Amino acid sequence: MAMIKFPYQLEGEVRFESYPQVLKRINSFSNVRNIGKDESGQYDMKVIEMGNAIKPTLLVIASMHPPEWAGTQYSLSFFEMLRDRTFPDKQFRDKLLRKFHLVYIPIVNPYGYNRLPSPLSRTKGRYNVNGIDLNRDFEHFTQAETKNVKSVMDEFRPFAFLDIHLFGVEMEGTNKKNLIIGNGQSSTNILRKTIADAWRVGSDNEAVTEWPGTSTLGKGLARTYMRDLSNPYTNTTLSYITEMIRPTDTNPDNPLSYKQMYQYGILSIYLFFKSSMDYFYRRRQ
Repeated sequence: MAMIKFPYQLEGEVRFESYPQVLKRINSFSNVRNIGKDESGQYDMKVIEMGNAIKPTLLVIASMHPPEWAGTQYSLSFFEMLRDRTFPDKQFRDKLLRKFHLVYIPIVNPYGYNRLPSPLSRTKGRYNVNGIDLNRDFEHFTQAETKNVKSVMDEFRPFAFLDIHLFGVEMEGTNKKNLIIGNGQSSTNILRKTIADAWRVGSDNEAVTEWPGTSTLGKGLARTYMRDLSNPYTNTTLSYITEMIRPTDTNPDNPLSYKQMYQYGILSIYLFFKSSMDYFYRRRQ
């Protein structure tokens, strides 16, 4: 598969916004709806839909762990550029919205997001009202948040899924690299490598750790459930996680600037969509 290139410079950076500020941006989309209350019963969980509703679906989620708020920031910016016709790759934007259905959950854990004590919080705000790590609950679905996300997954049966995360320097499995991509199954390792290679080149040669998809991928992960959910479009459901290093209160000196996090984050979503679209058309030929 040929290298995917993104020959554009983006202006902007991730910046922390309070939950009400982010909610205002979410509600500014024309096709946004509630998918249910969170476990606390205090917050409506929101989903945004764009593109062609009768076409194959791609699903993106963010802020399952709210200290990783930068994922919501750059993904919201990405979808706002699609909405506002300001995305620099016009041909990509038009084809994506004409030929595919985009489903986006900007904040999976609104309770935790609204309780972040600071933008640099390492763990406070990570869990829901019951102290549950939601990315371990996609097997038994004991929490309202995961049930609501599952309802979206089951309703639309996307052929491609992206779960956006960030990590602090304390996390194991990073290989001391600033970017990570993981996939769901070994049969899509070549697609994961395609994204990783393009992400590296497009991020000024930032090294990328690749988490290989295996049959023993942990139960309870969102990408495991999505990987195993069939779809009506392709034999294999693409399922990815991206991670990017972030500053924390214990390690505030981040290797990446907020501008770099914005650029590399938007690039990762572009690569997810572009490679998934290419995969879809190859499988349909």
